[in-house]
Parts: sequence; C-alpha cells; structure tokens
Amino acid sequence: MALSHIIAHRVQRLDPTKEAVISTRDAEWLVDGRIEECFRELKHTMMKRLGKDYGCFSEDRAAHPLSPWLDEYHQEKMSFESFSQKAMKHLALEIDKTEEPLDGFMVLAHERLATSELLHIFFVQHQTGQFIDGDLTINESFYLDTSGIRLAVKIDLDDLYSEDPHRTSAAITLLRWRGEKELSDIFIAFIGFIEKVDVAAETDKFLGVVTDYTKALPDDIAHQTNKQVVDYCLEQNKIGKPVVISELSAQLKENPPVRAEKINSSGEPTPNEAPVDLPEFSNFVSSAQPEAKPEIITDTSKLRQFVRLSGRNNQLSMSFASSCLGDSIVYDPSTDSLTIKDIPPRLKARLIKLAQEDT
Repeated sequence: MALSHIIAHRVQRLDPTKEAVISTRDAEWLVDGRIEECFRELKHTMMKRLGKDYGCFSEDRAAHPLSPWLDEYHQEKMSFESFSQKAMKHLALEIDKTEEPLDGFMVLAHERLATSELLHIFFVQHQTGQFIDGDLTINESFYLDTSGIRLAVKIDLDDLYSEDPHRTSAAITLLRWRGEKELSDIFIAFIGFIEKVDVAAETDKFLGVVTDYTKALPDDIAHQTNKQVVDYCLEQNKIGKPVVISELSAQLKENPPVRAEKINSSGEPTPNEAPVDLPEFSNFVSSAQPEAKPEIITDTSKLRQFVRLSGRNNQLSMSFASSCLGDSIVYDPSTDSLTIKDIPPRLKARLIKLAQEDT
C-alpha cells in the first residue's frame, strides 16, 4: 500500500434548523504506521460491504463541482489540502438543502498502487466505549468506528481518465447507507455520482454465457467449471476488483477440472482420468457476445445462487448445491415436491431416532 495523502475534516449539524458546521484541517496527516492501519481498516470495511453501486460523475459539472476540482488536483493545479477543503464546503451546501442532522468526519485519501491510482472518501463516526482506568474506576472514551462505515466512495483515477468507455462508466464505486436515504442522497449529490452499471443484470448476462459454455460438458466437469468460475468472481469481489475475462480464461486453462472417479464392476474406484481440456473461455465469450466487456463487476448474491439453491418459509429452510438437482434431489413440478436421496448423515440419524420414538 502506498498512501500518498490523507486528511480528515469534521462535519456537524445537530440542530436541523441551523447550517452545517465544517471544521477543516489545514495540513494533511503525516503518514505513519498508525495512520496506515486506520486507512487499511476503512478500506477493508468498504470492500467487505455488499450491495455497492458502480458508475461515474454527472455531466452537470456546475451543479456537481467535485469532478472539475478533482481534474485540477490530478493535473497538479490544486493541492490535496485545497481540494479536500473545497469538497467540504460543497458538502455543507448539500447538507443545508435538507434538515438531516449528522455528526462525523470525512476522511479523504489518495492511494498509489502498482496497478492503479485511487481516491477514497469515507464518512466515519465516533463511538463511545467504557474502560477501567489506573484507579480502577470506570471511565468513558471515544474511538473511531472504522468497522462501521456506511458511506464511502472509491474513485479509480486510471479508469476515470481512460479513453475506454467501459472503464470510465464504472470508475466510481459507491457505498450508500441503505437505512438512511437522506444521508445517502446528500452523499451522492456531494460526489455527483451517476449509476451507470446494472450489476445484477450484467451478472445474469455473464452467468448465461457460463451456462452456455458448460452446457456441452459432462455434468461433473460442468459443475466443477461453474464452481471455479464463481470462486474466482467471489474472490475478485472480496478484494474489490472486477472480473477480468482474460484472467478467468487463463485460470480455467491452467487449472482444468478432472473427471470424477468411476466405480468398476468389482466395486473399486478407477483412477482419475487426465484433466479435461476446456475450450478457451475468452474466445467463447467474444464469439457468444461480441459486445461483451473485457472486465465486469458481478453481484455476490447472484453468483452464490448460481451454484446453490436455497429458500425458506416459516417452517422450512433449505439450501443445497445446484449440482444435486436431478441427481440426489429431484423436483416434480406437477406435485410441487422434492424427492431427496443421500440424506446427510446427521439429519438421517435424527430422522431415524424420531421414527423409532414414534413406533
């Protein structure tokens, strides 16, 4: 991690009838181990949050000036401190359009990595905690709630200033506070964020291609391939990166699935066959969808549903691998019923015990 600049400013509006009060810091923080750890916690918290939105800046730069100010900062026409202070003044104007109370800190950070350059903005709040002091008396202290952030944005500057429209359309990753619509709306207006990527729809489209890709494969190979695709996508989501089609294709080629063991006439398993040589996934995608993006952002819930089927009501909760359907689990739509074979051992033992108690 190469943290180039980081600073924090405070925003308060406890009385909805009054204007927001902005307390700005003149100089950025000097980066040390403690600052780096704080930033790392904020960054990882955002990465782990589900349901993020992806898009770009609004074209109305007059109403949403953060974008042109960022241009000036990126071109080194404005210092990091000046950029952050201007941003805070604009935030105060957006807050004053509402009567929403709030109290917290805006942490702005510029991170330079080997593969990308990122600008982060986090809204962080204090929490209170109790401790026992040297006199064995209970006292109260404040701490920065780095694991509880609900509003944040990550701007990929390389994507933002790229000439590739696929990259620029998803240069901004936004975490909104789902339970606080007004605060989220303030933050979105402050950033000037426009949602351009329908992550759920893109994931459905991508998984449709994966289904077509594995359709002609033997069932066991298809299930292994589907799982490998989903595992890769989930790992990319976990680290906050998009799914790169060429990279996924290379992984499938380097780690091909292996045919499952077969039972011979003597009841003994035969050795595994050689790894299956899969078709080139990237070639299949470009052939099936010539307009497909080289990188996509996927929806975690859609990915998990692709390899697992689950559901619940007031009396029943069920979850199983989709590969079981048609094999150990059979669905009959005419009777709306499931027939389950190969019941898990613990469940089977309990069922047998209950059956014996009833006799």
